[in-house]
Amino acid sequence: MPEPAEPPEQEPEDETPADPERRALPPDPSAMWLVRAFGELDLDTVGGLREELEAAAARYPVVILDLSRVEFGDSGFLNLLIRVRTTTRLRLVAPTESLRQLFALTGTDTVLDVYASIGEAIDAG
Repeated sequence: MPEPAEPPEQEPEDETPADPERRALPPDPSAMWLVRAFGELDLDTVGGLREELEAAAARYPVVILDLSRVEFGDSGFLNLLIRVRTTTRLRLVAPTESLRQLFALTGTDTVLDVYASIGEAIDAG
């Protein structure tokens, strides 16, 4: 089930950012959209995430998907990632061990853009 999407927030220039992930925002944060997914994502549950990602992909050139709280993903989830990747620059962040294994077993680890943190995904330009 996805959490509501949100654009990365711009930190005030005169303050030290409290969240290290926010320090590296691009000059135009409206060019990116962050979606946080969680739980088990399979054929029965991936619908909400599909709607969220497709809406973000239609509007933003870069979509960052935080996978750090996704416990399981199946072929329906993997298919969604591949499809969304064709319409926007999809950056996957902090996939769990089970998702890393899924990507490696299917060979999609060679085509998906995976980053260790949201900051790295933002810095990728």
